[in-house]
Amino acid sequence: MSETGRSLNPAADERRMYVALGVLVVLGLLAWFTIDGSVALHVAGRQVPVRWLPELVLGLFAFRTVMAHMRARLETKGSKEG
Repeated sequence: MSETGRSLNPAADERRMYVALGVLVVLGLLAWFTIDGSVALHVAGRQVPVRWLPELVLGLFAFRTVMAHMRARLETKGSKEG
């Protein structure tokens, strides 16, 4: 198995990152269209629609995915230089 163009860290693979982000988008769309928009929770004196909660969690996972990818790219770039 050749290592040309491949990193030892799987998080550095851009294709894997795009697949992960695509899965998160699909999950976000499924959550948005399956949760009733009229249901709300009372949080700190405000009404928060329940529909936004899974979107927030999935957004945080997307942020973590992108940050892990960026870190892995920097680490592999540093290991190739040094």
